[in-house]
Formats: sequence, C-alpha cells, structure tokens
Amino acid sequence: MQDDRQASSSRHEERIAQIPPADPFTFSPDPAKPRPILTSDHTVAQWHATPGFRAFWGWITRRCDRIKGKEIMTGGSESSPINSLLAMLDAMIGWVDEAPPQAQSNQRFGNLAFRDYIKLVEKRLPERIAAFPSIPAALPDQLVALLVHSTAFGQPTRLDYGTGHELAFVLALWCCVVSGWVGEQGGEDEEDELVLRVFPRYLELVTLLQKTYRLEPAGSHGVWGLDDYCFFPYLFGSAQLLDSNITPAQALERAKQPSNPSETISDMYTLSLHRITLFKTGAGFSEHSPLLHQLSAFPDWKKPHAGLRKMFMGEVAGKRVVVQGVWVGGWTWGEDVPDEQGGKMASQERTHGGGSASQQVVTPAPWSQGRGDSRASVLEATRGDWAGTVPRRR
Repeated sequence: MQDDRQASSSRHEERIAQIPPADPFTFSPDPAKPRPILTSDHTVAQWHATPGFRAFWGWITRRCDRIKGKEIMTGGSESSPINSLLAMLDAMIGWVDEAPPQAQSNQRFGNLAFRDYIKLVEKRLPERIAAFPSIPAALPDQLVALLVHSTAFGQPTRLDYGTGHELAFVLALWCCVVSGWVGEQGGEDEEDELVLRVFPRYLELVTLLQKTYRLEPAGSHGVWGLDDYCFFPYLFGSAQLLDSNITPAQALERAKQPSNPSETISDMYTLSLHRITLFKTGAGFSEHSPLLHQLSAFPDWKKPHAGLRKMFMGEVAGKRVVVQGVWVGGWTWGEDVPDEQGGKMASQERTHGGGSASQQVVTPAPWSQGRGDSRASVLEATRGDWAGTVPRRR
C-alpha cells in the first residue's frame, strides 16, 4: 500500500513538473472574482493546466532565470508601484506594536494576540490597497482576495503560517504584473524588483509575526519537510546563487555563524538558513533540517535548484492541504473559474467560507489528526531529484 502511494505521488510530481509555461495569453481586464475553489484534489489537479497557473509558473521560471547573480535589493525604488507595496509591508510591520502578545503560560504555539493583529489587517489593508496610486480598477479585488481572504500573513483560527500562505502572497505579486500595474512602465527590471525587493520585505514581516506570536508551522511535516514555514526563499535564493562561487556547503556554514547578522546576507537562500538557526536550537542542523542539510553536499547549485522547482510543484502547488486556503480568480485560473459549489467540492471540505479571515472554517491538516506518516513515506513524498542521491563530501 505504501509503495502504491509513493508511486502515485511520484507520477503526480512528474506530470505537473512537465507542464510547460503558458503560450502568450491575453488576460481579461475584467477578470472573474477570486473564490475558494481549491478544496478537492480534482480541482487542484485542474488548476495546474489552467492558463492562469501555467502563466504564473512561466513567470516564476523567468524570474529565476533573470535573478541569477543578483542580490537582495534594499531601500526604496524608482517605481511607484514597488514603493507602494513596500510602504504597505512597512505599515504592517508597525501594526505589530498595536497588538502586543498576551500573557499565555499554557500554550507552546500560537499567541491569541495574533487574532487582534489580523483584525487590523482585515480592517485596514483593503482601504490601503484601494488607495494605491494608478492601480488598475480590477486589481484591488484580486489583491484583497489573495492577501486577506487567503490569509497570506497567517491563519488566525489555527494561529499558524506556512507555504500556502506564502504562495498566496506570491500570486498577489503575479496579479500586479498581469494587471499591467507592475512591468508595463518599468519592464522586466520592475518585475524582478517584486522578487528581490518586495518579497524579502514580506519575509521580514512574516518572520516577525512568527517570532512575536509564536505561530505554529501550518501543516508541518516536522523535521522531514524542507522548512516548517516557507519555500520560495529557497527557490529564489538558489536561483540567485546559480552562477556564484559560493557552494551550498559554504552557504550553510555562513548561515550558521551566530555573529553574522541577517542584514549582511545578500541572497534569500542563506538568509532563510540563518533564520532557521534562530528558531531551532538544541539540535544539530542535520537533525532538525535534514533535507536542507542534504542540499549542502552538492558542489554547485544546479541540481538543488532543479530539485526545488520539482518539489514546489509536487509539495506546494500540488498538495490540497497546502493550497486549499488560496482564493483563485480570472488572473490565477482563467475565465472559466469553476463555481465553489460545483464539481466534487463538498461544503465540508471548504477551508474558507465568506467573510473575514478570522471567521473562516478551517480544514485540519491530515497529520494533525493522529494520522502521522512514517518517516519513509514522508521522505519519499517531499524529495526532489537530488534526494537520496546526495554525493558524499570528500
């Protein structure tokens, strides 16, 4: 039975990893409204073949090709849309002070004050987005659906954060491009800034939220997953390092230096490794993060980056329990967005109902209900091409 599951997972990963980038496709200026439809395995599989997802994946692939050798960008930008997004994230960092953690001695994870913080987000963010200068008329609805309804900053009911929330934010960046708000005037350099300037600021925010409110990893596989909270920093960061003289082993050693502040790290991969060392103590890196430790054995970044691309398709975009909270619409699916009531989507499977994020119904992850996967099956499900074939260091 276990071998059948592993074989099925492998075939699924191979199939969706082979989906080509979309052909040139004209997206409607009046896209279908986003809705919570990724609540069944059938619909998730359909999503990967849609024009919206294929174009999104093509955009991610293009960004990875373009940011080779480039560093994280700090400070302001010459682009008005980029500065608007940065100012939004900076404001959200400031809102943390308005929702200080509550005294809780009986909870290891999840401070209830996070729900107060999300209420501030739900109240203030839609107005702020609507006030962005020169924002296309259809874009605010798409952004609010992805940033607020899809809980891109963490789930207030579960008090957790993970790769599905991160994916919602990156899809929001994609919508900024599809709408023409970003890239139409500043070209691809402006689109690269979404990855190298805006996304790192988002990482600062969500890292602060994890630390302040002790957010639980959403649907974590424990030590057998790549990272408890994120994925894109490793995908983008390994792309940054593809042609560099820094080896994966050197990146890990640099990240483990306690005296090395994160502000001096210029790539997202090493920065994320460094943040892991701040959150996880009391065990060796190879024990609490074995897959990332495996990547450090490679002589360069080609196989790690290729494996991370495949892993994203199989373990983030391809997993219902990861993407079930993401609202998709005309720019992230296409014009034939299914009705959330239709197909095989039973009402009890929904992650989100209508209304605010704090009122949404949440589907528990299967491993939170006493159905723990064995170490072998979890490793098989999460591995890239490089897993299990890691060369020994000499």
